[in-house]
This record gives sequence, C-alpha cells and structure tokens, in this order.
Amino acid sequence: IHFYKRLTAQLSLKMVKKTKLAGQPKRPMTAYFLWMNEEGRALVKGKNPEASITEVAKKCGEEWREMDGTAKARFEQMNKDAKKKYDEDYKEWLEDGGEELLKQQKKDAKNAKAKPAAKAKGKKKAKESSEDEVSEIEDSD
Repeated sequence: IHFYKRLTAQLSLKMVKKTKLAGQPKRPMTAYFLWMNEEGRALVKGKNPEASITEVAKKCGEEWREMDGTAKARFEQMNKDAKKKYDEDYKEWLEDGGEELLKQQKKDAKNAKAKPAAKAKGKKKAKESSEDEVSEIEDSD
C-alpha cells in the first residue's frame, strides 16, 4: 500500500501550458485548420446540422483526407505564406529583445522545477527526524 501511495505521488505531474511572452508572434495555422475555418466546418454543418462538435471535427478530418491535391493546394499556399510571415516576425521579435525573454523564461522554469524538489527533500528529512525521535522515546520507555 505504501509503495502505491509513493508511486502515485511521483506520477501526478501537472500539465502546464507554456505562456506566450510579450510581443511574441503567434504560430500560423496549418492548411487543414485554414480550410476548416474557411469552408470545412460550414460544409460539414450543412450536411449534418444536428452533429456535435466532436462529430463535426471527425467529419472535417474525413473530408480533408478525401480532398484532391488541387483543392488542398490553395490552403497549403496560404499556410506557406503565413509561415514565411511568422518566421520574419519571429526573427524580428528575437532581435528586439525576445531572446532575453526566452532565456529568462527558461531560467524561471528551471527554478520552479528545483523548488518543489527542495521542498520534498525537506519534508522527507523532517519525517525521518520525527521517526527517529519516536524511536528514541520508545527506547527510553
């Protein structure tokens, strides 16, 4: 039982969403999402008006896979253009102080990871010392 408790305590990791730094450009949408926002979702909703969100997403995926290359090419070109613009904006952002912000964010994340480990070690030592005190009291009785 104790092993299970320790194992679950170690496995309970929180998923932390990486925050966007000030002025950092947003990554471009993929060709699929460009198509889905512009045409796909409305197309699927027109065919299946009672479909739930998950069903619409599944149907959009099926429609995208079945599309021919010429229909996809327009959205893939839009994606390439957006990617070029993003790369230019990101390079400009890095030159204007973004690199320092990234380094600081990594440093803060590293420090945040180190703090819980230090707290856990402190609790463990405190627990061991209290067990030692209990055994000493029992020995004296």
